[in-house]
Amino acid sequence: MPPEAPTPPPYSRDAIFDDNGPINPIFMAEAVRTLLRALPIDDREPEGWRNRRFAMAMDSLAAMHPRDEIEIMIGVQSLCAYHAAAACWHLGMNHHYPRGSGLRHFSAAGAAARTFDSLLKALERRQAKPLAVPAGRPQARDWETPKTPDRLKQMDERCRRGETEATDGAPDPQVAWTPEALATADALLDRIRIDEENAGLDIAHTEGILPGGGMIVPSNPTPQQDAYLARRSGLSLKQERAENLRNGIDALPKVVPLRPGDYVP
Repeated sequence: MPPEAPTPPPYSRDAIFDDNGPINPIFMAEAVRTLLRALPIDDREPEGWRNRRFAMAMDSLAAMHPRDEIEIMIGVQSLCAYHAAAACWHLGMNHHYPRGSGLRHFSAAGAAARTFDSLLKALERRQAKPLAVPAGRPQARDWETPKTPDRLKQMDERCRRGETEATDGAPDPQVAWTPEALATADALLDRIRIDEENAGLDIAHTEGILPGGGMIVPSNPTPQQDAYLARRSGLSLKQERAENLRNGIDALPKVVPLRPGDYVP
């Protein structure tokens, strides 16, 4: 009996990220960029945590064993749905003031989880059928196991290709901001903000305005003071509303009547 042919080594699933991998490297770099941009990132978390989330996303994409560009796109969309569900679960579990406001996050998390499941099933149905292999396709190669930091660095460099290219072939001129110029720009923006906030008010004839723009409610406010206090109270409620929405709280701020001696920021 003829000797049995040796079993070829397994094909590395991470080969899709290689410059010489089975997928077009330009397409693959853009797919990874699209996936990493969709991940929920907290600027306050350590850099190592973000890198770990990036590496996990890339490992998850490789674990789906995509064979062509179509399966890459399905995999990216499914992982986006997975991370969207995880982010919504976090909001629903942790941002629950006032009580019951997290229900909409639970509903969004459930919808994203069902989307993730549907995309995985679509990928499984597609992978149940063999791909048509074109004539002359090269044989599978052996790939070394890449290290996570090196792989992330290489992918970052590839994603940055072309970001400094200008239409005329020359890089865009760099603008150098001096500390004096930055201070002048900040002062101008602050002046514009103050003018917009006080538009239509008679500031020159309004007594009691504090250096920071606030005011202590007097016992008998003048019409100018009434208008100023109403404007400042409205701005404070708008800022509180915007902060609540950033924290996932949809309830309206509580309006408290002003009394003499209260400080209105």
